[in-house]
Amino acid sequence: MRAALQSSDARCLALQVGLWKSHSKHKPEEGCFVAQQKKAVQKGMSNGNLKNSTYTNLKSLQNIIHEIELLQSSRDRQVEEAMLCNQRLEQELWSSKETVAALEDCNRALKMEQVGMRRKVEEARQALFSGLGKVKELEAKASHVPALQRHILQLESELLYYRSEVSKLQLPCNTRTEQQPSAGSRPGQRCCLDGQHDRCSPTGRAVTTPDKMEEQLFRSVEGQAASDEEEDKWTGDQQRQVDEVKRILTRLSCCGERCDDKAFKKLVSRFGSSRSEESCSAVVQLLERVTRLHKQLELRESLAEIDMDQMKDSLVQELQQKAEETELLQMELQMLETERVRLSLVEEKLVDILQLLQQLRDLNVSRRSLGKILLSTLESCSDPQHG
Repeated sequence: MRAALQSSDARCLALQVGLWKSHSKHKPEEGCFVAQQKKAVQKGMSNGNLKNSTYTNLKSLQNIIHEIELLQSSRDRQVEEAMLCNQRLEQELWSSKETVAALEDCNRALKMEQVGMRRKVEEARQALFSGLGKVKELEAKASHVPALQRHILQLESELLYYRSEVSKLQLPCNTRTEQQPSAGSRPGQRCCLDGQHDRCSPTGRAVTTPDKMEEQLFRSVEGQAASDEEEDKWTGDQQRQVDEVKRILTRLSCCGERCDDKAFKKLVSRFGSSRSEESCSAVVQLLERVTRLHKQLELRESLAEIDMDQMKDSLVQELQQKAEETELLQMELQMLETERVRLSLVEEKLVDILQLLQQLRDLNVSRRSLGKILLSTLESCSDPQHG
């Protein structure tokens, strides 16, 4: 079309140049070539010889005029077609500009979304760091658990120490009770030895006399009566001490569960054999102190167990909560990472499209062909069957 327009323009220009040359050769008073032809025609009517020549000239002139008119009409049609094509190209250009503006808006929206996603990723990272800090705090709190366990072991060792002290106090009582029968048997042995010594003669033979026998019998009766009175007296004292020691020792869980009345009586009888009120009061004070320490130890053990249970429960709950939060943050980070990858791919594609459009513009491609390429590309991209 462009070549046809150019050729028609060239022919029109050539004809115009020919007309200008023909007009320039005539004088102003003579008139133009057409006027001369008209005059020649008028003269030809009068002059019959020139009739054929003027007719041929007129015919050629009419042909030239007709050709000029055809060229002008074709040129007008070509101009109209060019204007219509120009309008279509302008419409395609506007559509391509609108498409580019939409793509730029989409690119800006994607960039803003990418900035928001980066901000969310940073917030998630900060939340993850804070969660890790809390986990470290929980680990630091959990590191105090061995110290509490050592404290509990120390309290248990103190309890064992006090129990061993009670057992050590029981051992001297056993030795005293063993010494009491031996001391009671010594006067009898001495009396027997004295009797045997009295009965023995200087020659080594025993001599028995009635006076000595009566004296020995009287001594044995008096000793038996004195021992009975003393035994009755100490039996009442021992019973009172047994009641007091039983009342104190029953406060101890170990003694209340493991010791019986026989053991209480045995313990009091051992301390009673010493015939010392100071030792009994010392034992009572020691037992009261052991009772207080045992209660304090039980209270500390219960408090330590309660604290340990509470701390373990709180640590377990916090660890579970932090684990759930960590899992949620990891899932959110994965989603953000996939979204970031998708946005980066879309951005790369948009950059490639803009670079391709810039290259096509640099190649001086016509706007019409550029619009057709863009429209065909958009149609191929919007086609679901397109790979």
